[in-house]
Amino acid sequence: MKKIKEYRIRANLSQGQLAEKLSVKQSAVSQWERGFAYPEINTAKKLSEILNIPFDQIYDCPSRGGLFDLPVYSVIRSTGECILSTKEGSLLKVSEEELEMLLPRAEVKSRGLSSDKKARIDPSWFFGFYNEAPALNHQIMPRSVNIIYRTDKIFEPHIHLVSIDGNDAAFIKLTKGESGIVALFDNDPVQCRVFHKSEIKDGKLRIHGVLLQSKRSFLY
Repeated sequence: MKKIKEYRIRANLSQGQLAEKLSVKQSAVSQWERGFAYPEINTAKKLSEILNIPFDQIYDCPSRGGLFDLPVYSVIRSTGECILSTKEGSLLKVSEEELEMLLPRAEVKSRGLSSDKKARIDPSWFFGFYNEAPALNHQIMPRSVNIIYRTDKIFEPHIHLVSIDGNDAAFIKLTKGESGIVALFDNDPVQCRVFHKSEIKDGKLRIHGVLLQSKRSFLY
């Protein structure tokens, strides 16, 4: 992500100074600039404000010939740090029409993407996640690339990509219960955990996004 370095230099900031403003380590900024990792979505929002850099420049997902190139991650740390997949081809090509069709209905309306087309799909809202694990259910295939919508909200009955108790991100089904958020492991009501508001605030549960589509790719 050479653009981050370019905008940082324009802002007359060192990597250390930028890291301090974002409350991250300098090594994280270095990895972003070398294209080895991507910032977590909330950090990216701050980065955009501090450097006045567009989101599509942060996530390197331009539109080419009507297709968006979405980054594909293989690991998302509990901190939100995103590690690019090392498989051949680290970009997933999808059309704006496909993303709009997959977007949760509530988001289509809130983002002004209804029939009057006041706004357009922003590719920075999405990313790919490569999954090696066995299928969680019929929605997630093993050894598949999954299209994820970046959000920290719950969209029932979608599968979410979350970190629990400081572990790397994994697919979990989330529901809203009377006393908090219920995480269902392996889609089994018997294997579940309830997260109270205080636990969520403390980062015990961190939502990175919601699964829109699982697809096989010949590149993977």
